[in-house]
Amino acid sequence: MGPIMDFISIYLLPVVSIIFIVKGVELAKQIKGNEDTEENTVWVAISFTIIIYCFVWLSF
Repeated sequence: MGPIMDFISIYLLPVVSIIFIVKGVELAKQIKGNEDTEENTVWVAISFTIIIYCFVWLSF
């Protein structure tokens, strides 16, 4: 699993970070407008988990 996580951490982390920011902004707009937030909440949670997991993986 080492080379796979290294690849994800180095090459895909910027894409995941962009998804996190875009979905986070959409989530904030939906919360402000009292709309359904389920889909964006899931995207933000998953992308945040991947970002943190990649940072932890690279630190070891």
